[in-house]
Amino acid sequence: MSEIRRHRLVFALLRPFCALFARLQYNYHWDSLKEIEGPYLLLSNHNQELDPILIGVSAWRQLYFVASEHLQRKGFVTKLLNYFLKPIVHQKGVSGATTVAKILRTLRSGSSVCLFPEGNRSFNGLTADFAASTGKMARRSGAKLVTYRLEGSYLTDPRWSMHTRKGHLYGRLVRVYTPEELQAMTDAEVNAAIRQDLWEDAYARQSQLMIPYRGKDLAHGLETTIFICPQCHQVGSLVSEGDQARCSCGFHLTHDVYGYLHDDAGNSYTVTQLDQLQREHLSFLLAQDSEYALFSDTVTLQRIGPNHELLSQENGTLTAFRDRLELCGTAYPLEELVGAAVFSRNVLILHTASEHLEIRSHAMFSALKYQYLFQFSKEKAE
Repeated sequence: MSEIRRHRLVFALLRPFCALFARLQYNYHWDSLKEIEGPYLLLSNHNQELDPILIGVSAWRQLYFVASEHLQRKGFVTKLLNYFLKPIVHQKGVSGATTVAKILRTLRSGSSVCLFPEGNRSFNGLTADFAASTGKMARRSGAKLVTYRLEGSYLTDPRWSMHTRKGHLYGRLVRVYTPEELQAMTDAEVNAAIRQDLWEDAYARQSQLMIPYRGKDLAHGLETTIFICPQCHQVGSLVSEGDQARCSCGFHLTHDVYGYLHDDAGNSYTVTQLDQLQREHLSFLLAQDSEYALFSDTVTLQRIGPNHELLSQENGTLTAFRDRLELCGTAYPLEELVGAAVFSRNVLILHTASEHLEIRSHAMFSALKYQYLFQFSKEKAE
């Protein structure tokens, strides 16, 4: 049996079971892509680790998914995935030129590809931006472009949460662009169309629908995303348990089944709002002329080799300053970092010109604040 026939057979065998799982676990309903002839490049917003299953259920026909290189470090599971599904591997936090080449090659061979162009799951309920090269890639591919939006996905599985919730999740086919339509557009126009099609504001939609998303320990893990207390502005002072999150200053939040957070004074917040407040305060801290450390965490550092192998591991401290990170005794100037991203819920990935670093912690720390620091430093440099 040829490789592609094997992939298509496995996809067809798995799809009915995945469809049943998605309906029972997430109350998932979807617009079918069954009638769309391939090859096509499917772009979707990204909110949870199982989004590929949701897209696969909707697609009917076999797709190749662009996936993080972390899947190449799962031992026997990696071998199974590569043999039966063969994902297109991408390294988070760095330029995706090699990934783009693989996508184009796959499309031109007659197979369809699914890409989550944000490259990362949403932390705050808003669709994140994506690489400016996405529109150019879609135009160069010679294939159809399909835009598909997952609605209710963020509240079903907030990135920071330790548990999923069950409410309502919908996969919506937004638009199919023919190769001729894409050729008549500029790269910037294609990017603008993708951005509009995939835009999702979880709380704006929820404010209209008010669907309950029921689960357990609804606030547990919130401090991995909300790392600055909105009342006292301490970094890393929020602690969550069950449906509650508290700060040492006395600030207290309760998470309800609709996804909203309420303080003791009767004020209501969304994670989007709290994230915007902390971004503004972090920007304020960076504008101060100070050599004091901004924040620090006890971490485990892993150095990853070019073939996805673990080269070394050590425990130490990660400390952030306005212009650098100090990691296990080594200083990394922010201007010399090539990329920074967060994998899964809370693994910080840093790239230098010669190193791939992964930082984890056994404590409930926030990797996101380091990613924001990197982003702000790059924006300032531009």
